[in-house]
Amino acid sequence: MDILMVIQQQYPSFSKKEQAIANYILQNGMTIKNMNISVLAKNVGVSNGTITHFCKKIGCKNFAELKVQLGGLVAREQVSADNNIAGQVYNFYKTVIDRTNQFLDINELINLADQVRKASRIYIYGVGSSGLTATELMLRLMRMGFNVQSITDSHLMLINSSILTTDDFVIAISNSGETTEVVDAARIAKNNQCKVICFTSFSESSLAQQSDSSITVSNALFIDKERFINSQFSVMYAIDLLCTILLRDSNLKDRMQITVDTIIDYSRLHT
Repeated sequence: MDILMVIQQQYPSFSKKEQAIANYILQNGMTIKNMNISVLAKNVGVSNGTITHFCKKIGCKNFAELKVQLGGLVAREQVSADNNIAGQVYNFYKTVIDRTNQFLDINELINLADQVRKASRIYIYGVGSSGLTATELMLRLMRMGFNVQSITDSHLMLINSSILTTDDFVIAISNSGETTEVVDAARIAKNNQCKVICFTSFSESSLAQQSDSSITVSNALFIDKERFINSQFSVMYAIDLLCTILLRDSNLKDRMQITVDTIIDYSRLHT
């Protein structure tokens, strides 16, 4: 795991000033290798001592070692906004995937696939953009024949979590891991002895602590928060991997093909 991943992993434990340093490094890491500590301190609005303390907190002896580690990373290709918008978006998605791959443990996704196959009923929690991702995952699992429902309303989420049993399975989605409604619903589900697995950017977040296990992905806001680009891409990438694992099961693949054929036949009859 490279130094940028270490910073994201520890992010929830940072003070506000440390988070400001982390944000700057995560978004501008390739420029810092040519910067002295005073310039960085001025750019972030903190003292030299705060930066030195931050470096030690993430496992570097000093600022010089942090620069060495940043310099060892492969710089993302920078594309001018004036001549290649497609290149900018491509680089963004490529970076999200590269960073997410450093976090993901394929065995955790295989375990999640096993839990999905065993569950009598599956409920997927998410609000806002994460709610859209929850609905997408529901549609994919439904087409494989699973008894699944996405819940994106905060009140319904609490109602549902209060009546779950050991036969049920919850997948909770929150990039920050601090979405109050999702965290509370996960906690209630756990109190009912229901299995909970979450997708989040922070392995030490409140949601992760309320879950049996977590799938950690890259946080897109640390890569570029200036552009209005899909903040759910890292979670969707992990979901793509999960579905690929599930579809190695011939029975699930056959069920999905039935839904494909049904839609095709329906379209032919009504055209």
